[in-house]
Amino acid sequence: MEELRKFNIDGLAVKEFLIFGGRIGSGKTEIAVNLAIKIKQRKINSILFDMDIVKPYVRIRDIKKQINSYNLSIVSPPDITRTLDLPIYPPYIIGSLMEEGAVKILDIGGDPYGAGSIAQFRNIIESRSYNFYFVINTKRPETSTGDEIIASLKAVEHASRLKVTHFILNTNLRWETTGKIVREGYDILKEVSVKMDIPIAFGCVDKAHKAVFDGVSVPVLPLELFVKPLPELNKNSNGKSSF
Repeated sequence: MEELRKFNIDGLAVKEFLIFGGRIGSGKTEIAVNLAIKIKQRKINSILFDMDIVKPYVRIRDIKKQINSYNLSIVSPPDITRTLDLPIYPPYIIGSLMEEGAVKILDIGGDPYGAGSIAQFRNIIESRSYNFYFVINTKRPETSTGDEIIASLKAVEHASRLKVTHFILNTNLRWETTGKIVREGYDILKEVSVKMDIPIAFGCVDKAHKAVFDGVSVPVLPLELFVKPLPELNKNSNGKSSF
């Protein structure tokens, strides 16, 4: 598959700050972790920042055991803040953000509240070099149409005080993803990309199902999946689902 060979991790790591945001279910945390692993494997000095403060969602700190073997340098709030929903970051996070000579990968909240938490660091970020990637899954609420994507984009930019520089196509329904679903998502995002003059940097797919990107003209990042899907709701003692 030609598109897969075109994905250039070295080209991605030329910026000092790589910021990943996206609405719930977009897959931004999965993507940030995968890229941190690939950058680490290239022996590029890097730090992965867990800066998602929206507590109902899966965050890097929730999957540390699954990624422990990759020996990533991870900076995250202390465990005592795990259940908090406040934009509070300890001083050591600020120190790590200012560290020179390292690529800094930031996983932030994708709604205005979560994205707004990094506005306090915008002077640091803007004084260096950065790319802000907005991850889009058109099979999730609030990014299923072009108008919804644009509204979400503008809200996140306003809250973070930073400009989104790239889109990432991550349209999927986990194991039910088909080529048709991916192409439909690409068509929606491509139209927004042209309208907003924001390029699609690459697409993502579970590494076991790379074929669903056939015919989609973007580089593709195959993902190792660490975030488990939500469990089936309320199974009773007989194993049947209930509401």
